[in-house]
Amino acid sequence: MLSNKINTWSYYKRTNYILKTYILLFLLSSNILFAQVEKKHKIITNAALSLQYAGSIGWLSAGYYRQTINEKIELGLVYGFTPKFVGGNINTIGLKFIYNPFKIPINNTITIEPLQTGFFITQNFGHNLHIKWPDQYEKKYYYWTNSTRFHIFLSTQASYKLNSKRLSKISFYFETNTNELYLNSYLGNNNWKSLSLTDIFFFGIGTKLYFR
Repeated sequence: MLSNKINTWSYYKRTNYILKTYILLFLLSSNILFAQVEKKHKIITNAALSLQYAGSIGWLSAGYYRQTINEKIELGLVYGFTPKFVGGNINTIGLKFIYNPFKIPINNTITIEPLQTGFFITQNFGHNLHIKWPDQYEKKYYYWTNSTRFHIFLSTQASYKLNSKRLSKISFYFETNTNELYLNSYLGNNNWKSLSLTDIFFFGIGTKLYFR
């Protein structure tokens, strides 16, 4: 009984530490990348709020993004949740880096960003998801953890310009991603002969609301 309490307390301490680390990394990175943003209204200036379905950051996720003035780089802090009826209960926190190399204006209000790319790191919390493998497993038995993943992605985004003092545009995007574990499984031991790309790539759709 005492051992279970100690293990639970240790788990929550590690969880709290990881959450604080993700938030600190986001704040430090955004302050370095976006130092040119005016201090006035800093929380919402050149920022975006997102809502996403699927895409490896939970069944449903929401995020807060900072964006450079030239709109080429975004950095986001994302929270996702996967409920029981789709395989949960899992909470996910992620850090996401997006690069927008170019835009294609369709008209005065609609713009397409056909090829966004970048990476994101996710930390998952839930039953049988271990930040550190339990002592019952031999040390270095697994070279990876089942709670932390490193993803790469490609996405396409369409934006509609808004006539508002505070809001600049609303965007809709489609994204595909994979992670280091799936890539290793696909490329190692000639598994690419039996696995298809659809086995290791996952998809998500979402919307973003950008602030001026």
